[in-house]
Amino acid sequence: MQNTTSDATAQRTVGSSASRRLALAGTVIAIAVLAAALVWLVAPDSGPYAAGRSPLERILGGPSPAASFAAAGLLAIASAATAAIGVGVLARRMADGRPVAVVALLAASTVALGLVGFEGIVIAGYSLAFLLPTGILVLIALMAVRRPLVAAVLGVAAGLVVVLSAVGAFPITGFWIRFVVEIARDPVRFGTSVVLIAFVGVWMLWAALGLMRRPGVAAAFAERHRVAITVAAAACAAPYVLARASWLTPWPLFGGSADLFTAHPDIRVVGLMLGAAMLVGAVLTLGLVLPWGTSVPRWVPRVGGAPLPAPLAVVPASVVAVLFTAGGVESLILVGAGSLSPELVLVLPFWLWGPLLALATLGYARHRAQATAP
Repeated sequence: MQNTTSDATAQRTVGSSASRRLALAGTVIAIAVLAAALVWLVAPDSGPYAAGRSPLERILGGPSPAASFAAAGLLAIASAATAAIGVGVLARRMADGRPVAVVALLAASTVALGLVGFEGIVIAGYSLAFLLPTGILVLIALMAVRRPLVAAVLGVAAGLVVVLSAVGAFPITGFWIRFVVEIARDPVRFGTSVVLIAFVGVWMLWAALGLMRRPGVAAAFAERHRVAITVAAAACAAPYVLARASWLTPWPLFGGSADLFTAHPDIRVVGLMLGAAMLVGAVLTLGLVLPWGTSVPRWVPRVGGAPLPAPLAVVPASVVAVLFTAGGVESLILVGAGSLSPELVLVLPFWLWGPLLALATLGYARHRAQATAP
């Protein structure tokens, strides 16, 4: 009985420390977002909501001054509420209990569903695809020390991609240039999406810590079945990955065709890069139950075998879970409205992957907390 009490006390202490760190980060982000929202309320054309692309603006009928004002107003209210919560918690004038956590959860959910939506997934997917080659080069460099054979194989594959790009068969550099040009064309929109993703992720995680301080049925279920839940979440990537992999065959699926690729080889590159990014997402999801999700792989020089800090997995996984859920909800709404093909929500089942990833992350966090409790 005494051990159980000490374990619970230790978990509350760790949770309280993590809660304050998240509150600090969330407050800084919320204040910055509030300042921008107030500017956009006065000058809507200077913000990202003049084009009518957010879910809220589409509900209000597309681009219009009223829709832009409503989007900026919603952002101002949500950021003001969370900034007030953060300042109160950090000044110890407000307890980070369930009522406050519910307010933060509502504010973050409103921003996620009303202002981020599916566009957040698009930006995250393209960004991961853009950074993927750099990640592969880092992986080759790390493996060269203790896994030279694997590093050599990866190096040959990377060299082949470079050759194919140079001869125009696989113009990967065009993908990078296109991505950078799109950001430069509308940096406010891109920057706002990135900041709002961080805003939603941090405050959702902060609220979850408050709500889960007293573990309930959902938390116990997530911990007990975390392996099955995590595998199911990772499997959600399979339809899209397989569809994009078919672009390497004479029978491409999901919008591809041999004639299209002959005329525009860059389109094949974009599809394959996004498919690779989705595959990486599935692998990272499985990391929540695989050994390298709890300790650094032994082939990593100097730090191989060291325990992996739990927040390094929990924080990004939580952000992505919220992102996927918000985008998945929007896609289902669009299918119901008849403006999106039902095929898309089957090939890209973010509406399922998001909630499953949230449960998998909860199970991982509780498993790590139990494993590290004194």
